[in-house]
Parts: sequence; structure tokens; C-alpha cells
Amino acid sequence: MKRNHFSHPHPLVLVEEEIDWINIIYYCSACGERVDVSYYNCSECGFCLHKSCAELSREINHPFHTSHPLILSDKAQYVQYGQFVCNSCQKEMGKEFVYHCSSCDFDLDLKCALLPNLIIGDFPKLKHFSHLHSLFFIQNHYIEPQDQFCSACEEPILGPVYCCFDYLITGDFPKLKHFSHQHSLFFIQNHYIEPEDRSCSACEEPISGPVYCCFDCSFFLHQKCFELPLEIKHPSHRKHSLTLLSNPPPHPKECYCHLCTKAFKGFIYCCFLCEFGIKIKYTFSDKVIKSENHEHPFILVSRPFSFFCDACGTDGEYCIPFVCTECDIAVHKDCVSLPRKIKITRHEHPLSHIYFLEEYEGKNKECRICWDKINMEHGSYHCLQCDYFVHVNCATEKIWWDKEYFEVKDESQKSNEASEMLSDEWASITCVLKKECCGEEVIATEIKHFSHLHSLVLSDEIKYDICCDGCIRSISTEFYHCAQCDYFLHKSCAELPGKTRHWGGKKALTLYYDSFFLCDYCRFYSSGFSYEGSFIGSKSEFTMCIKCFEVPDYFTDQGHKHPLFYDHKYVWECSSCGTRDGRYRHKYGDFALCYSCVVLPRITWYKYDKHPLALTYYDNHVVQCFCEICEEPRDPNHWFYHCEICEYSVHPSCVLGRSPYVKLRLTSTYDFHPHPLTFVKEDFDYFGCNKCGKRCKSVFAKCSESYCKFALHLDCLYDIWSQE
Repeated sequence: MKRNHFSHPHPLVLVEEEIDWINIIYYCSACGERVDVSYYNCSECGFCLHKSCAELSREINHPFHTSHPLILSDKAQYVQYGQFVCNSCQKEMGKEFVYHCSSCDFDLDLKCALLPNLIIGDFPKLKHFSHLHSLFFIQNHYIEPQDQFCSACEEPILGPVYCCFDYLITGDFPKLKHFSHQHSLFFIQNHYIEPEDRSCSACEEPISGPVYCCFDCSFFLHQKCFELPLEIKHPSHRKHSLTLLSNPPPHPKECYCHLCTKAFKGFIYCCFLCEFGIKIKYTFSDKVIKSENHEHPFILVSRPFSFFCDACGTDGEYCIPFVCTECDIAVHKDCVSLPRKIKITRHEHPLSHIYFLEEYEGKNKECRICWDKINMEHGSYHCLQCDYFVHVNCATEKIWWDKEYFEVKDESQKSNEASEMLSDEWASITCVLKKECCGEEVIATEIKHFSHLHSLVLSDEIKYDICCDGCIRSISTEFYHCAQCDYFLHKSCAELPGKTRHWGGKKALTLYYDSFFLCDYCRFYSSGFSYEGSFIGSKSEFTMCIKCFEVPDYFTDQGHKHPLFYDHKYVWECSSCGTRDGRYRHKYGDFALCYSCVVLPRITWYKYDKHPLALTYYDNHVVQCFCEICEEPRDPNHWFYHCEICEYSVHPSCVLGRSPYVKLRLTSTYDFHPHPLTFVKEDFDYFGCNKCGKRCKSVFAKCSESYCKFALHLDCLYDIWSQE
């Protein structure tokens, strides 16, 4: 039986027989679960849906969102919305189908969307003496046992249960209307909302204490923000009253708070006649503030005027400053509370705040984050030990500085996390078996390493072309090797810390060894070592190969005469490959590189050319710009690999593919196949991938048993492996 489905361009065929897991593997594109029996399959491209998922209703009315119906959407239709989370379970959703309300930006994953239909049915609500709300009887559920416990016996939730859907909150919930929102708001005295998950729509501060909320729109107000007066008199604007607004007024120019000079977000108090406004969190500020960064108190001026902030070095425009009458300095409201010392991820030492350094008067310094000039007559953060200077606004960006982890109170103080990273428990060399003294230096000549079963011996005799199993690059210096098998490590790779920090992340990263993984930065498949953790302001866990980990935040590349620095605020067009993913750029913005091009090897080889191919940055032979491998045209402005002797030029993607750092002949086991898989390059005995059916070219994984013809493209292997 065939049917058409909105999520796929080809007809789908119903298959009722059980899948042979050894020869083929399918995952449902709707729910992401493995397919067993009764599924719809596309014979042309391997697209697959459970029978139950293929028959889902396109539109449903859901008790969790009664305002509008929810529409079933697939990833292709939903990509315009970007990242999203389920409004019920608050979990991030990936490539699977969702039920979505475009009017309210309300989303439910399939489990939560189908939950009421699967578990409530026609069951009546039941009352129990122990609880004030009605309870639903749930025969089947998706509650993780470790997440919830029975309120009677305190054992983990298993099997059929009675449940209150308001279990996340407690108390009585009177409905109240507020001028800022179209729906009624519930007052919640006590709740279990994590502060970092939600913020108040009025003051933009994390949710804590009693709140008013709308369950349909995830709209929250602190109780104190809900009760703000609609009109006030303020000493900084005595001519007129200020009116409370839930959105910035439609001024002809960009609106900003006259106290902090930042763009309006959330509620404001505003005077329409004078185009004067203040954020609500600054409305009732103290008039005299003592700062830990300055010996005298700061006094709030009662009138706005233009000035240059002596703390951060930026123009105060037309706003209300705080002044120190003793030192004759004026600062922004936010600059009053600048810490005297901070620690940022971009530099190894603490930075100190200064208002002015006489020895640097008249000298030009560049900020080592944005690389714009620093006005040395005003405030900045600096490390005199390294002659390192940064703008105050750059140093205090949350992406680089976080008080929770890096507030420096004492130079001798070390965090527990830093002490943990220095302990033997996190050393990648688990044991030194032999060592020798070379002058004052002690060298480990035989070690045990966490990545290998056997001991490794130090050597500098390179008898043939070998590559490091840690970074998958050629070995030309001292290395450790295994006498029992072909396992090699650069001495520097063997000494990598098991736990360390990266300039782009606040938390410690952990070193892992994998036979196969995808680097989330250069997007190359790789074998060997990787660091895992959160990077560049992301809360999600990322995997970074050693090549990307070693790239500093600024450097000079052979392809450009000026230094390049990491710019997290913009995404530029990569000057090497043309993709819109350039993060490293020159400060004038005329040249940028993506991570994939930053880590390109300078020299590579091709099987049909006996000479090495060198990475080349420009092409003078504009008439003959084509690739010798794919025979397609090349952009003369993009980088390419070239053999000077043979006049042979190729695209980097054609000669390297996506797997230049996967070690060939490396064998590993996976749960989805009974035999080990080995990485090989172009074996003509293997004609098709067992997942997508297409021919296996370049590097792929094949079964190590000669009688088993199981093979997978690396893309298909990663799709299956990442869902295990």
C-alpha cells in the first residue's frame, strides 16, 4: 500500500515485515525512534515513518494550549523558527516532528502532544483527600523515574499513577488582568521554576519569589513588577509625570534608557513629550552609591547631560550620570558597580580596572577582544604583566566574564574546579613506568595512557610515515608508541591535560578518546582526542577536535598579512571557501575565515599525484580555474590545493572530503552491528551503503568480517551512532 505524506516528496510504501537489523537500519523521521515493524518507507532515499507516526492528525486541539489548534510540522517546514524547546517538558527538540502554534510560538514534541490522548482518554477526574486539585489516572506515561516520586511512599514513579497536571506549582491561582498582556495571569506564591530558565517580562531579571504568569505564552511578571504604579514623578525629570509602558515608545530615533544608555527592553517609565525614559529597575535607584572600585561615593546627578564616562571610556550621550565630586569623574549607572578585578576566559591572568595610567598617556593600545583602539585617558581593564588591555564593555560581556565562576576576590584564591583540574585524577598520563634525568629535566620514557591498553615507550626514531592517534597528524618529533600494536602519540598529545579550560568557555572541558566523532567547529569527521564541554556562551555540550582546540583567539595566518581575531558578534563570509560562517576576521572586516579553513592542512596528498599538494591562497591563471578532480569551475578568490610541478589544482573539499582526520584501518565496535567496523578508503567489493543504498566512495566504514558485506558512509554512520 502506498501513500503520500506532507513531509516527503516521494510516495511511501507500507511495510509490515520485521527489519533485518544486521543488514539495514531505519529510524523514524517523525519521532526519532528506531523502526521495527509496521512502517512506511521510501524506496528512493530511505525515508522512514512509523505507521502510527505517518497517520498522525495534521491539526489537533490540545488541553495544554486551548487558545488555538496545533499544526503538525516537520523539520523542513520548521527550520525558519530556529532552535526551540517543548513548552510542556522544556526539553530541546531536534530534527523530529512537532506540533506548533504560529500565533503564540507554542511548541509540543510528539510525546507531550500525544500525552493527553494516550493517558487521559475518557477517564473522569478523581478527587483525593490529600490534594486540592483533581487527579488524572495515567495508565502509560513518559515520566522518568529519577525525575518524580510518589507523594505517599516517596518511591520513584513507575507504572500507572494518579497525577495532577499542576504539579510544578503550588498554592491558589486567582486570575488577574494586566494592561501589558492579552491573557489573564495566574498568581503563583511558590513554584519550582529555575531562575536561569525564565525571566520577568518587565525588568528582564530572572524569575524568583512570587510571580504572575500566563501558561499559554510563558509570560512572567514578578509580583513587585505587576504592582508597579502606572504613573510616577521622578527627580530626574520634574517637568512631567512618567507613564509605565510595556513596550518602548515609537520615537523617531533609537530609544535608550537615560540612566544606563542601553536600548530599552521590558517595561519603561516614559515621558512622550520630552522623549525621556528610564528602565523600571533603575527608577527607584539610590541617589548615593558606594563602589568597591573607587574610594569615594558616587552621587546621582538630578539632570541628564552629555559626558564621557571615565570608567568605561564610552560616550555618555544625553543621560543621567553618577559623579565623584572629590575626583571630578562622571560614570554611567552600570559602571559604578564595576569590580576592581575580574577574570575573563580570553586571558590567563586576572585583569585590573584603571581610570587612567600616566605611563600610557599619548600611547595607542588596541583592545585584545574587538581590536579597536582604547582611549587611554579613560577607564579600561588591563594586565600589566602581559601588557594586555581590553575595553570595559568587552571584558564584562557575559560571554567572556561570569561572576559565578570568575569573580576574583583574592589573587591567591583558587577555585575548587581549578584545583580539581590540577589533581592526578585528571592527568591523561595515568602512570609513569620509567623516567630518565636529562640535566635538571626529568623525562618520562615509558607511560600508561588513558587512551590505550598497553604501555607506551618514548622514541624519536621515525622509520616510516606514521600519524599520531591523538591529533591524526604526521609525526616528526618525539613520540610515544606501543610495542604491541600500531598506536602512536606525539609527546605533546600524550601530555594533554585530562581536564582544562578553553579561551571560549567558562567551564572545564574533559579530554576523550574516540575512534569516530564529528567536530562541532570545523565539521570534519575525526578520530582520536577531543575536548567536550560548553563553548562560546552556549549551554549545550559541544565536541571540539584537538586541531580546533589549539586555535587561539587571535593569530596571523599565511593567507593574510594582518592578524585575525575571533568575532562572536557577527558571522562573515569566509574568504577561503565562501560559506557564511567566517568567525575569524581582520579588524577592518575585509577578510574572514571559518573554522574549517583555519585548520586546513598546509600540505596534503592525492592518490593520482606523486607530488604533495600545497594550500594556495590565490590563482593568477584566471582563465584555467577548474578542479582537476570534479572538473567543476573554481572561484579564483577561494583557496585551493596546487601542485607546482604538475600544474594540478583541486578544491579542498574534493581532495580532503569531510574525513581528512579519520585514521584508516582503525577498527571499532558499535551496538547496532554484531561485528567490528574498520575505516577504509574505496573498496570496490562494496557497492552500496546499508543505510542509504548509495555507493561507498572515499572513506567509509566496512565490516571487519570478510563474509559480511555491511558498509556505511561516514554521514550514515554518524546519524546512526549519534542516535544510539
